[in-house]
Amino acid sequence: MRPWSGGGLVTPITIVIADDYADYRLLVRFLLTSLSDKISIVGEAADGEEALALVRRERPDIVISDLLMPRLNGLDLTTRIKNERPQTKVILMTSYAEACQRVAHVSEADAVVNKLGLHSGLLPAVRDVMVQC
Repeated sequence: MRPWSGGGLVTPITIVIADDYADYRLLVRFLLTSLSDKISIVGEAADGEEALALVRRERPDIVISDLLMPRLNGLDLTTRIKNERPQTKVILMTSYAEACQRVAHVSEADAVVNKLGLHSGLLPAVRDVMVQC
């Protein structure tokens, strides 16, 4: 949550989830339930173009996106988001363990998480990125 200098109400961090597999979107949503008092999921997308449209409409603080998606992959989506809305943080997910380091190195993403370790890796990444919001 973003602190408010007067100590009053705080605004939740807004999140968009993008993955072409509905089961992964559901899993991400489930994993984020422990942060439900600090976040608000404002949309889900099944491909990169849908995700970009959601980003433009909802102006989220964080986008959690799969690396490989139809119509606009995660790398290109990240580049477009950073060009249009640099304050939006992006967490990329990939199921290719060997790609994690390379993706983290070449992308503009704020974090990269291996889908095979999503249970243990997503929440720490979200918490780290939330601090930057």
